This record gives sequence, C-alpha cells and structure tokens, in this order.
Amino acid sequence: MSWRRARQPDQKAQRITAILTAAGQLFDEREISDISMRDVADRAGLGKASLYHYFKTKEEVFISLYRAELDIWLVQVETRLKRLRKPTAGRIAKALTDALRSQTRFCRLAAVFSSVLEHNLSQEFIRSFKQSLLPPLGHFAGLLQAVQPNLTDEATHDLMLQHHAMVVGLWPLAHPSPEVAEVLQDKELQYLKVDFFGLFERSLQRLLESSER
Repeated sequence: MSWRRARQPDQKAQRITAILTAAGQLFDEREISDISMRDVADRAGLGKASLYHYFKTKEEVFISLYRAELDIWLVQVETRLKRLRKPTAGRIAKALTDALRSQTRFCRLAAVFSSVLEHNLSQEFIRSFKQSLLPPLGHFAGLLQAVQPNLTDEATHDLMLQHHAMVVGLWPLAHPSPEVAEVLQDKELQYLKVDFFGLFERSLQRLLESSER
C-alpha cells in the first residue's frame, strides 16, 4: 500500500492504526529484537522517513501497540466478570485467566513491558503514555470491586499490580526458547516446566482469597 502524507486528524489516526496493525503482525511472527523500524514501515506500506513522523523509536511503536492491546484485553475482562452471578475467589480467578487465553500478543508485550518497551523513550512520551493508562486501569479497578465489594482501594491497587507482575514473570517461564523447551522434555526436568494458565489461575485465586480475610 502506498500512502501520501496524512494531514487531517482522521488521516493521521488511520495511518497510526495501519502502523500498529503492521507492528502487531510482525510481533506475532518474530521476537521484538528481530523487528526494525524499516520492517514496520515496509509492512505498513510507508517510507521509513514517514514512519518517523508518527513514532520516534521502535519502543514508541510497540508500547503504543501494548496500549491498544490493553483495551482489547479489558473488553474480555469486563465480559467475563459481568457474567458471574455468584462471584467467588475461584470464579473471579478463572474469569481473569480466561480473559488472557486469547490475548497472546498482549501477554507477550506485557512480558517485555518494563525490560524493553519502557526504554528509549522521551519523558514527554512516557508521561503521555502513563496518563493514558489511568482510565482503563480505573475501569479495571471498578470491575474488580464490583465482583468483590470488600476490596479496599489499596488492596485493589495491589491486586492489579500483582496481576501484571504474574503475567510478566510467568509468561517467559512458560514459553522458553526451543532449546530450553526441548531440554525440559527430560523426565527428571518435568518439575521445572511451567503451565502458565494453571499457575496463573491458582496464584490469582490465593491472592483474592487472602484479600477477603
């Protein structure tokens, strides 16, 4: 696809959507370290110089992709939590775990959020990005408190951070390199294999139960 330079707000929005779509497709195929700005520009049908009109670094591209994927994940969370008729810690944990099952891209981006994505960014960009997180995180907090009314604001805040930390920490352990995965097939090493969804759900249930006490 060939583009002329976008000048109107709707044209710029369309261009940004095309860039993030291209970045998402590439991220589904490769590790982030194997993707360049040239790759993103080519996939989006842009010249590399045009791409820099919208994003100054690769990290800006992919942290913006993370922000877009967060909204998609939050729809899954809302849908599942609102279906619960008699919420219990176990049912809430299952709903939140199921909300991640179709969100592989979101989980992979979360796993490199602090170590990769939040680098090579200007303070202006970081501030704008962080501010953009406040509405969806506030919505997530409200959803949690709706199904578990005894959660204090502090406990809800902690639970959201722990949810994020578990995705960040468990996803890479459950999805090692092909070489590590092959070694872990050894019978004596089965204990070291990680079932992401199983461990995530059990851990989240324990956190929810502890917050009820």
